[in-house]
Amino acid sequence: MASALIYCPSGGGKTVNSTRVLTRERGRNLLLCSDNSSIVLGNFDRPNLDIQTVKHWLNKDKTGVAQKCFHDQFDSAVESKKYDNIIVDNISDLFDMSILELKDSGKFNDGRQAYQAVYEGIKRLVRKAGQLDCDVILTAWAEQQQIVLPTGEQAQRITPKLPLKILDNVCGLVNVVAYINVATKPDGTPGWYYITEGKPTLYAKDQIACRKTCMPEDIFQPKEEKK
Repeated sequence: MASALIYCPSGGGKTVNSTRVLTRERGRNLLLCSDNSSIVLGNFDRPNLDIQTVKHWLNKDKTGVAQKCFHDQFDSAVESKKYDNIIVDNISDLFDMSILELKDSGKFNDGRQAYQAVYEGIKRLVRKAGQLDCDVILTAWAEQQQIVLPTGEQAQRITPKLPLKILDNVCGLVNVVAYINVATKPDGTPGWYYITEGKPTLYAKDQIACRKTCMPEDIFQPKEEKK
């Protein structure tokens, strides 16, 4: 199945919009939330959504006691075959949480080893996400990077907030990279949509339907199959 990465600044609508994705045969979606942003969904109708809180990266605490960890939650959700879409919210926070937990665990004398372990864990997750019998959405915060354009001009590029060492790996392995944008509707309410066409100053792509933009619910729907 397919995988996607959607991103925006904090508070820009990643949780609200990622959970709008359409269900299919199984009729349910799962949100694995590490950053407590699921609280906002109390203001929205998501009848087909299950929510689990992610608290740990490691399956044992520093005393050796077993604990529920992200990898077990993700794998159990896949194996259950209950969900059309699994949403990991959010990978920027999951990275930070993992580093803190690994450093606190005492497993590594050198902090660089902790970073390397998480780099490898994130890359395995993203690779696995495209090889399952359900679709996977990863969310992330956004940040800006200073770049030099082919013309020699300096510019700011908007990217998912991930370490540079794994940014291209993650964005290259998913099928869609989408930036959340908002336009004002005629009635004055916000209308969110995804930008899925990249440019030098914005990370984005769409391997599913080569769209410039799409609606959040249709992220995995080819143009001819939109409802």
